[in-house]
Parts: sequence; C-alpha cells; structure tokens
Amino acid sequence: MTMRIGTVCHYGCGGSVQVALNVAAGIAERGHSAHVFARSTPFGMPAIQSSVTSHVMANADEPATPLLDAQWSKTEIRAFVDRICEVVVRERLEVLHFHYAIPFASVVHAVREALGDQSPATVGTLHGTDVSVFSRQARVRRALVPALEGLDALTTVSNSHADLAVSTLGLSDRPRVIPNFADLDRFRPRRGPRRRTRARIVQVSNFRPVKQPESMARIVDNVLRQVDAELWLVGDGEQMPAVEAILQDRIARGEVRRLGLRDDVENILPDTDLLLVTSKTESFCLVALEALACGVPVLAPRVGGLPEVVEHGRTGLLYDPGDEEQAARLAVRFLTDARLQARMRHAALERASELSAAVVIPRYEALYREVIRHHRAARFASAAVGG
Repeated sequence: MTMRIGTVCHYGCGGSVQVALNVAAGIAERGHSAHVFARSTPFGMPAIQSSVTSHVMANADEPATPLLDAQWSKTEIRAFVDRICEVVVRERLEVLHFHYAIPFASVVHAVREALGDQSPATVGTLHGTDVSVFSRQARVRRALVPALEGLDALTTVSNSHADLAVSTLGLSDRPRVIPNFADLDRFRPRRGPRRRTRARIVQVSNFRPVKQPESMARIVDNVLRQVDAELWLVGDGEQMPAVEAILQDRIARGEVRRLGLRDDVENILPDTDLLLVTSKTESFCLVALEALACGVPVLAPRVGGLPEVVEHGRTGLLYDPGDEEQAARLAVRFLTDARLQARMRHAALERASELSAAVVIPRYEALYREVIRHHRAARFASAAVGG
C-alpha cells in the first residue's frame, strides 16, 4: 500500500539534512509519496527533486550554509506550521517525520495541535547536537520533552545517542535505533589501480567548534612531517580561518587543497586514502560510513556512536579523545603499511554493505506502516468513545 510521508528538516549541509533527504528519496524509490518541508531549499535537494516534492517558506531562497539554523522566531515558526498544515491537509499526508529536534519537535507538536483529528502520525529522529548541546539547557528541555513524549515514535541513529537522549532528557522510553545508511550506488570505490604516490587524507566537515577542526589541523601537520601526503578539506565553516592559520605554510607549498562546500562528495572520497574525523562528539558520523562505502578507512576519536560505525583495527583506527599524538601515530602507521591499507579497504566495503540503503530504508518503511496503523486505531477508538 502506498503511503504519503512528509519530512521536516533544516536546509544546510549538516548530516541530519542529508539523512532526511536520503530517507525521503529512499521512500519515494519504493513507490511512496514523499514531501520535504524546510525553510529554504535543502542542500542536496536538486539531486532528488524528480522523485520528492519540496515545500519551502514563501520567498525563501537562501544559499547553502554550514551553520545550523536553529534560531527561529515565533513568527517564523507560526508561518512554517501554517505551511505544513496546508500541505498535510491538501495532500492527505499520513506521517510527518522531523529530523533534528530543534526547533522541529515544537513545530510538529504545533501541527498536531492545530490539526487535531486531521493530524498525521508523527515521528521524530534525534541526530546529534539537538541532544548533546542544546538539550543541556534547562529551558530547552522543558519545551522539548513534552513534544517528544507526544510523538507516535521517536528514533535516533545509534545506541550511544539513544542512551545519551535518555540520560540528558529523562525520557520515559528509550528512542528506537535506526542507523544512518549509505547509498551504495552513489558511494562506491574507484575502479582500477591507484597510480599516485602521495597519500591523501581528507576531512569532510562543517568546521563548527564541535568538529574540532583545529585539532585536525595539528594532527595533519604532525603527520605530514613524517609522511609524503596531502590534505583535502571539503566543506566550510566558522573555524576554517583557524585551520588555515595553522596550516598556512603547507597551504603555500600545495600540500593542502580547499574544495569548499560540495554536494558531490561521492566523487571526492574514492580518490582519498584516509578520512580523518576529530569531532568532540558524534551521534553516528554519516560521512564515516560514506567513506567506508568508497573503500576509505576512517581515523576517528573513540566518542559517541563512532565505534558503532568504525571497528578499530578492521575498518579504521580509533584514538583516545584529545590524544593528538596518538592520532598522528595511527595515521602514520596506516599510511606506511600497504597491507594494512588493503585489508582495511576490503573490510570497509563489507561494513558499508551492512548499513546500505537497501538494508535500512525498509526499517523506516516498516516504522511508518506501524505508526499509521496505531494512529488510525487510536483515532477510531476515540471516535467510538465520543460517539
């Protein structure tokens, strides 16, 4: 049976946006009607425009940004709620699913209140700093928890983040874990032998403080003193100037390439050897999985959901948080050991196959069917009591 699904997300280049669009596209590919709601056209939306219907705020044509657009005025939220309600009723949407709780848990709660019996089933997915940063504020928790508890289903992307959500928010029920996934038709290794001699380290980031890009720069500077390698920087953000200051000499020597914001990361990752992640915390780290799908092992701190994606010694290497010397040693070890590289590249592809769109999208599809069924049953029971 065809379902009609609405997805609510931010419009920037963060991981929650990419997951939201990937889920919407995957649902559409399975024959369902998919709609995306955002303030402006989401980064990456053009790639799925033919299969997913986009609904943005009136007169909204803002450029992609690495910044998280979490500060909405009451007027903006009210206008967004009205826009969603209009489409929900007109298109008879059966599920409204938000990705990232700030401010969308409150938005979806307001839609539910406004539509009453006409409201679709509601689902939320917690992604990262909505819990690890924003939810540590008492004011945010007071508004957020009732909105989350009122959902038909709440999910998150890793066991680590589910545990964090329970401990931080005091939720009565643990969120269901549905991991992020990679599109293996899009993210795949480059065919043929590698003909270059200089190793390539890559970081894909929005260069926000939580990603600790200055730590990345120091680690790479250390590695490049010992190994003939270069660094590719994909993305942009507020801490890019600090990174450039640390690496200014290497930039001048052509050892660092700045590629900027890109929506074709799948064309970059296969030409690299090692993805470096330096985040203070990660709920999952989608780009780590995308790198594995391209046969690129990952060097990352042992934090959050990263150990659920990267298996130390098999698909990548994990270092103790904050230990930049250890990270550099592991990078040098990897980049100077051809057998280790080959073994990890093979294991990376195996791990990515376990978290492919073909494996994970059916779990969202099953969740949507479940909440639609329960939502209808509750509505009929309420009507029977009222009648």
